[in-house]
Amino acid sequence: MPAYSYARSLDNSFKASWKLEEVLERTRFDRSLRWMPPALSGSAEAACLDEQGRRALTQVELASYAHLFGYVEAFIAPKVNVLAADFALCDLPAFEALSNFTAEEVKHMNLFRAVRERVDAALGFELELVGGAEETARFVLGKNTGAVLLLITAIEWMTQRHYLDCIRDDARLDPATRALFKAHWQEESQHAQLDHLETLRAFVGMQPAERERAVDDLIELVLAVDGLLLRQSELDLANLERCLARSFAPAEREQLFGALLKAKRWTFLLSGVTHPRFQELFAEVTTPAQRARVAKALEALERMPVLDC
Repeated sequence: MPAYSYARSLDNSFKASWKLEEVLERTRFDRSLRWMPPALSGSAEAACLDEQGRRALTQVELASYAHLFGYVEAFIAPKVNVLAADFALCDLPAFEALSNFTAEEVKHMNLFRAVRERVDAALGFELELVGGAEETARFVLGKNTGAVLLLITAIEWMTQRHYLDCIRDDARLDPATRALFKAHWQEESQHAQLDHLETLRAFVGMQPAERERAVDDLIELVLAVDGLLLRQSELDLANLERCLARSFAPAEREQLFGALLKAKRWTFLLSGVTHPRFQELFAEVTTPAQRARVAKALEALERMPVLDC
């Protein structure tokens, strides 16, 4: 595992920093292009759609992708803000790095709100998106700090994987999407490193019973995230029907919903928890039995019934 530091992360964040208005000024979506890459989209397995339908699905999914990132940042920012206060009088580099982390997350929340508005404008209607962000944030922040930080770390590492593996080199993707998520990736790469340091700090000195509670809470958080993905997959299907001005037959709905949910589970859960850097950290703070419990919970998600047509 590379050695991370608060001071170096802060320095790198300053170098990578961008202004919100400059990024948004370049954000104009092209309806003739796909807005999400196949690896992060249900369009890859949407066999019942033609090329136009698959392209429209990626456009609908961009709104929910941005929305769900903004949704999780609604609890990341306040959590990191609390962590920063621990260093206010004793470790200036850590305090400044975490305070800057918080400010960047707030900027990202504003970025994703603006992206959703631009998607609505480009598609000509307001897309339905899962609500309850404040209630969810309160639920998450009430859990064991170690569990919350593990979830946040997985989210930060998944942003790295999405951009580097799926978005950066996809020449068929709308340039606006590539530019947006390049900016997001640049700042999140430092956040992932700071999350690593803070997760290690949270687990130092934890008694075995508290570590068990952290794993229990992490599993509960994973299931809660999956519940959000289930609801947003249903809304994406409704948004697609509105976008295409058509209704799908029951068999088509079942097939599309399964494709959407599978893509979202990979995108927002599995791509993060299977990232090598997350796996190294997870192994450092948990036992093999605890890791097996989390793996079992993740495997169970794929066996759950998804849609009653």
